[in-house]
Amino acid sequence: MSDQPDDTPAPDAETPVAEPRDADDLTAAVSDLGETDTDRLDAVQEHNESLEDRLPSPDDLPRTHGTPAQG
Repeated sequence: MSDQPDDTPAPDAETPVAEPRDADDLTAAVSDLGETDTDRLDAVQEHNESLEDRLPSPDDLPRTHGTPAQG
């Protein structure tokens, strides 16, 4: 818990909500990843594995422990 104000906007009626997608929509969305389901799954797996390379290392992240007075 923090004494800082929460700047996260609350959802309201004007904020669009993502609609659920059916199987046909999802199939169409990944159709360019490969010819077969196995090819598509492999492409998604490779993409997910590459996330580790694209994420910042722990040295690049701000400190998340201690107090501001500790520096």
